Amino acid sequence: MTFEPSRFTEFRYDSADFDRTTGEAAFGFSLVGDSTETFVERITFTLPEDPATVDWPRVDALLVLLGSIIGISYYKAAAPDRVVIAVDGMTDAGIAYFSSVLRNGLGEFAYRAGLPGMLAPTVVREGATGTPFAATLTPGGAPLVPIGGGKDSVVSVESLASVGLEPVQFAVNPNAIIARVAEASGHPMVSAKRVLDRHLLELNADGALNGHVPVTAMNSLAALVQSRLLGLGPVAMSNESSASDPTLVWNGEPINHQWSKSLEAERELVAVIREQAGLDQAYFSLLRPFSEVRIARGYANTSGYDAAIVSCNRAFRLGAGNVGWCGDCDKCRFVFLAFAPYMTRERLVGIIGKDMFSDETQLQGYRALLGLDAHKPFECVGEEAECSVAMSIVSRQEHWASTPIVRALLEEIPSLDVGDPTMEAEVMGESEAEALTGQYERARHALV
Repeated sequence: MTFEPSRFTEFRYDSADFDRTTGEAAFGFSLVGDSTETFVERITFTLPEDPATVDWPRVDALLVLLGSIIGISYYKAAAPDRVVIAVDGMTDAGIAYFSSVLRNGLGEFAYRAGLPGMLAPTVVREGATGTPFAATLTPGGAPLVPIGGGKDSVVSVESLASVGLEPVQFAVNPNAIIARVAEASGHPMVSAKRVLDRHLLELNADGALNGHVPVTAMNSLAALVQSRLLGLGPVAMSNESSASDPTLVWNGEPINHQWSKSLEAERELVAVIREQAGLDQAYFSLLRPFSEVRIARGYANTSGYDAAIVSCNRAFRLGAGNVGWCGDCDKCRFVFLAFAPYMTRERLVGIIGKDMFSDETQLQGYRALLGLDAHKPFECVGEEAECSVAMSIVSRQEHWASTPIVRALLEEIPSLDVGDPTMEAEVMGESEAEALTGQYERARHALV
């Protein structure tokens, strides 16, 4: 029978179990209505050699919170108006954080699914309330750096290493691209294996609601769990200032494809782990003050990664065995544009595999990036202002100015090659960010 979302009136977060001998966490969920659909998602973490060294109370507290955010993938299948948290251990701050991630992290989903507005279900707690920790812990040790196979985490890893820190790389379900980038860095990597319940995929094919979920929030909490299991230092993300820029405004509400990478989301996560797990200075984005274009300039100062990195999301959806850049998507267009001011044509074409500025079919995509369309793409790309600055810079560089794309945009925007010093200073400057301490603040400015 075809899945009908309206038949379900309640979503339940039923269980969160962790096997301390295997490292496997199992989270149980259910959709309840005139029938019940149940799901179990499993994440297997890397364990230390001696489990007695683990700070289990904080790990358990983080796991409960992680499960609530993982559950959003299953909630969205029907998006009912009631959510029940049946597991023990969620603090008031945890409940509030879950509600915020569900509402803001599913903003794009609600918009594209044609729902009447942002999601704000009633959240009911049936499990015992979590007890706040008496004292906070500031994790010491090597920073854990989530990596994704692209330029940003490379800049973070290299920046941390340059000031004498010893980053440990981390990925959930690392593919061949991520493994290649990790190997190129020369720094160790640990991983977690996440297995979605296949029943969700079956329901998606049978009429369940589907769409974008706040993956960065999920991976951030997974990284925090992994850091505590191994007794490592803070989780150092690579989210940039551009991630805070909304994609569009819908019914007066900002809709941001990258919300869980935004400064707002970072601050909310920092606050909740202080209450939920007694952790302080345990999570931050090293690159938060910087635009994508400035980070691209920082990457241009590295060497040894050009043959390894891939930021193309199509490559990851295709399984990323030996898949490279597709050269025909919003992410490929943007990364080419961000790199172009700081690289020779030969180097950049060597990375992406084609000259994007010489392919006339890419023009409409570049127009969208520059804000000449209805709204910027639903993709992890930079702000319209920084795209305009990057295009302005390349239009004044001899090796790019004569390419078909740059010529066409100059015809449409004659002032492009004049430049806007104020806008360029803003894009290449520093935006609001949480202050870091000691070596981390030095690392933040080491390469970028």
